[in-house]
Formats: sequence, structure tokens, C-alpha cells
Amino acid sequence: MPDKKKPRILFVDDDMVTCRVMERNCDNANYDCRVFQDPRACLERFEAEGADLVITDLRMPGMTGFDLLSRLREIDTEVPVLVMTGYSSVENAVEAMKRGATDFIKKPFDFTELRLLMERALKNAKLRAENRLLRRRLGDGGNHYGMIGDTPAMKRLFATIDKVAEVSCSVVITGESGTGKELVARALHDHGPRRDKPFVAVDCGALSTTLLESELFGHEKGAFTGATQRKTGLMEQADGGTLFLDEICNISDTMQIKLMRALEESTITRVGGSTPIPVDVRIIVASNRNLERMVEDGQLRHDFFHRLNVVNIHVPALSERREDIPALVDAFVREFSERYGRKVQGFDKASLVNLCTAPWPGNVRELRNVIERCVILADGPILHWSPESMNLADNTLLSGNQPVAFSDSAFCSLNELEQRYIEHVLNCCNGKKTQAAQILGIDKTTLWRKLRRYESQAEAV
Repeated sequence: MPDKKKPRILFVDDDMVTCRVMERNCDNANYDCRVFQDPRACLERFEAEGADLVITDLRMPGMTGFDLLSRLREIDTEVPVLVMTGYSSVENAVEAMKRGATDFIKKPFDFTELRLLMERALKNAKLRAENRLLRRRLGDGGNHYGMIGDTPAMKRLFATIDKVAEVSCSVVITGESGTGKELVARALHDHGPRRDKPFVAVDCGALSTTLLESELFGHEKGAFTGATQRKTGLMEQADGGTLFLDEICNISDTMQIKLMRALEESTITRVGGSTPIPVDVRIIVASNRNLERMVEDGQLRHDFFHRLNVVNIHVPALSERREDIPALVDAFVREFSERYGRKVQGFDKASLVNLCTAPWPGNVRELRNVIERCVILADGPILHWSPESMNLADNTLLSGNQPVAFSDSAFCSLNELEQRYIEHVLNCCNGKKTQAAQILGIDKTTLWRKLRRYESQAEAV
């Protein structure tokens, strides 16, 4: 079984020989290194899968290392980035550090020297992540497990997490979209006995049955058209840790059977393979639908549901805990004021009343997106908001033709409707996936997977 602790490195240099040498050295040093001669290809991989460390040359045709660094920082402010420079070393290094580089090395370099910088950058990044986790564990007033709330409903949720986190049982998390189900799953992992092992999240609604099987179990080289090399599945990657399956209600009956068998036997078999591979994972699933009703309606297998439903945790909707909204608003204002460098104090009283009484069908995620938008568009230290101003902002942002025209004679499926709307938002954002994901209220990984699913469907047709 491959080592799942290998740091993921993205290395960019337009010189093919340097890339090959780096790839060979990293393989010998037990790093998972992907090399790129085109910075744009590296950026695309980072947007899709992320990385533990990025190393880039500065002088490259098309997109410079400075440009790549700026784009990386737009996506992730924390990932360590090392820059290599062989031109005007001091000046370029200083400029790169100003733009957010973690460290630099002069070219040509010795791999032993580079490895020391890599290890230091990875260690510091790990320490920062541990500090963030510690702050979550200690809490901040009504902040517990990265969630804010002091109402009875949230106190019950926190008490349940305290008990369930101590064991490694399967858990079903239910609640409306945007309530924070993945935060609950991460809290159960971060505070449980598997905290030092991987937490792997999968959006089941973004993948077809074929793609989901390949993602979960992996595949062997030649298993199907396009399988040019062996792929390690997410269940293998999560070995010893937690596998979080979001929107579990969307998986097919066939996939339910295969997944249940894998859980019961604690083994998986890669697509196209025949050798059982032992895995030890804790399964946490989430859904915004009533799973028990789906079982009654025959949409979800009875045995599959009860195999997962050892403990059921319900995350309350924002409408069930409106008293928490002022604290959430205050926390989001502070977060985005710091992120975007805005000197914002908060909302006026009338706006705060509007925020507390608005319906928020998208729950905390929708509220958070609205606060972020208000901070970005702020004209002064005091923010103003009303439902009418939100609608105006949305219409301004998504100006142009409406993405969907409804009629009494032409209908489309929900999947088609979703695809057309996502494509419309991407067009409005000039193809910027990070901005589009924020508007859509989903993370960029989910958006990437949905786009990949649309491409697969188009190819199949």
C-alpha cells in the first residue's frame, strides 16, 4: 500500500531537465512531486486538488512565477510557496517575499539545500494548522469546533459532538444545505482517536456512479479508456482516518451495495483489479434530505442506511437559532475585514434587525456570503443591508441574460438547470472558479467536480 503521508509538492520550471531531476530526487526522498513546465497547468492542478507546498521558478514564458504566486495567494493564503531565482537574485527574492512567498533559493541549487527549505516550510505550515485547530478546541466565547452558537439547539449539538467524537462509530449528519454539516464531520474527526490520520471529503452529488467508484476505490492501469496509470482511491488515502461522504442520498443502488460490502469486510478492490486491499476508515455521511423517508420510499437501501446510521446528528437550521445571528455577523465581519483589509466596524441597528429576521434558506453559508459581499463593497466603517439591497447586488453582479427562461411547454431536469446556472455564473465571473464558487455558495473543489461531471456526460453523448 502506498505511503499516504507523502507531502504533495507541485514544482514549476520551464526547463524539462530540471523538472526530471527534481521529480527523481523527490521520489527518492519520499515526496509526492508533480512537475510542470507550464505554470498554468500547475495552477489548474492546484485549484483542483491543492498541495502541501509549491516550488516555482520566477522567469518563465507566458505566466511568470510572480503571476503564479499572486494567483496561488488568491486561492490559498496559507500554502507555502518557495521561489527559485537565477536572475538579479536579491531584488527578485525581495519582490517575491513581498508578494507572499515563503522563502527563496538561488539557481542552480543543490537538492540537499532545497530539501532543508522544503522541510522547514512544511513544518511551519503544519504548526500553523495545529495552532488553528488548538484555537478551535479552546473555543472563543460561543465558538466551539469552528461553529458559533450559544442557543439551546447549538449547545445540544456541541454536547453530542463531545460524546460521539471519542469513538470511531459511523455517523449520519442531517440538516439543511448551508448549516455546517462538514464542520460537524471535521469536529468529530479532529477531536477523536483518528485526529492524526487523514480526513477525506467526497461530494457524492458531483460524481456519476462510474466516477464515484473510481474515486473511492481507485483503479488499475488499463481498467478503462483513459486509465493510463494506477490510481489510489480515496478510501485508501483515508486509511486509519475518516471518510466523509457528503450528499450520500445521491449514490446509486449499485454503489450502495459495493460501499456497504467494503465497510463490512474492511477491504476494497480497485476498479480493474482483483486483489483485496485492507482499509480502516471511519465513515461519516451527510445529507440535506430525510434519509428515513427515502428508505420508506425505496430510494435508499434499508441495510445500507442502518449500516451507517449508528448515530444520527441533526444540525439546526439558522431559522431555529436566530439568537445566534448577531454573533455570527460579528465574527464574519471581523474575518472578512481582516482578509480584505477593510476598516469596518459592523452593521447599523436597522440592518442588524434585517439580518436577524431574514429567512436565510441557504442558512449560515448564505449569511456568510452576504456579509462577505457587504464588507467587500463597503463605503465606510458602518455597513448597511436589507433584502432589497441584496437582490440589487445580485442582479448587478449577475447582469446580462437570465440563465434560465421558464415556459409552460419547455422543461429541463434539475441537473440540466444546475449546469446551465453554473455555466452562467462562470461566464459572469470570466471563468474565475474561485469567485464563481463563492457566489454559488459551494467550495471550489465541489465546483471543479461538478464541471468534470458535465464534461464526462458531454463526452458520453
